[in-house]
Amino acid sequence: MLLVRRHGEEAADVAGREAKKHGDDELTYVVWCWIARATAELIKAAPGEGDRVH
Repeated sequence: MLLVRRHGEEAADVAGREAKKHGDDELTYVVWCWIARATAELIKAAPGEGDRVH
């Protein structure tokens, strides 16, 4: 949520850039990739076809 608050629609891109920056550290890279996917879901406007809605 912090990335989304600070960067808005660009949050997933910011997380992706962080992942690339830490590409030599596999664990850090994986964590930033996970953050990028999570922020992409947070900023998505509407559920996609087949997405589960709680």
